[in-house]
Amino acid sequence: MSRNATEEISLQQLRALAAVAETGSFTLAAEALQLTQPAISHLVKRMEEELAQPLVVRGRRIRMTSAGQMMVDTAVRALRLIDESVGACRSQSQLREGRVVLAVGHLTAGALLPPLLGRFSQQHPTLATTLLDSTAEQMISRVLSQEADLGFGSDIGQKHSELATEPLFSERMALFVRNDHPLAQRVVVDARHLESLPFIHVNPDANVWRAVSRQLSSMANVYPRVVHHVSMLSTAFGLVQAGAGVALLPRYVEVLMPANLRAVAVTRPVLEYPVVAVRLAKHPLSPAALAFLSMARQHMKPPRPGKP
Repeated sequence: MSRNATEEISLQQLRALAAVAETGSFTLAAEALQLTQPAISHLVKRMEEELAQPLVVRGRRIRMTSAGQMMVDTAVRALRLIDESVGACRSQSQLREGRVVLAVGHLTAGALLPPLLGRFSQQHPTLATTLLDSTAEQMISRVLSQEADLGFGSDIGQKHSELATEPLFSERMALFVRNDHPLAQRVVVDARHLESLPFIHVNPDANVWRAVSRQLSSMANVYPRVVHHVSMLSTAFGLVQAGAGVALLPRYVEVLMPANLRAVAVTRPVLEYPVVAVRLAKHPLSPAALAFLSMARQHMKPPRPGKP
């Protein structure tokens, strides 16, 4: 033989031999595999030719030779593993099983992911989801290391060529203040009034803050005075409640805002907070991750309240 015999043995031949061994009959094996009896005989004969020895003792009672029984034992184990793997892949592609891990920026995780996860679970109850609260750098690191399938959060910029980003929506930013703050009763505040305020900076490593700072400096000649750097939205809200400062945040976090805080729209310039999906550029997503991304494209954008 010019080629390795292993390369010539097909799954169909292994199934035929296993069925003959199980049923003790070429005819019954053909019925079990929905083939003709001559087809089963031909498959087994070809296998014997490839292995250069008989595998079946033919006669009134079909028996396996020692080589045949060895091949049957191997075939049964191999076919079981193959069938299980094929079944699992089909279940995943049909969204009957699977798992998606999400690395999500703190602001997005608390305000936008809970209703999206609820919708996803309702539509795909057999799929598992894991949400990893992340800073901007953690989100990037977790997607790069494949700890997470997808990342969601503010725009990450262009410095990571291994990652692909997909814009989902852009939210206006607002100034979050305590309800007794001098600006709390305003509907809109001009950006130039931000100059002297003490700011609580949430997730300062996020690329979006560099863009916001450039806008404020170039269009309003404002250079925010940051008094606290924090990672968690809850910490920022606690500091605002304590009168330690104010915070610039995307308006969608208003749903998590304590009752004694106010969100005031900012204008001249209007500041935007872009939210993106992040994935590995050259790595295909699993069916579960693709399904979640599809739902995020449709439903992650928050409803627009009738506010400026």
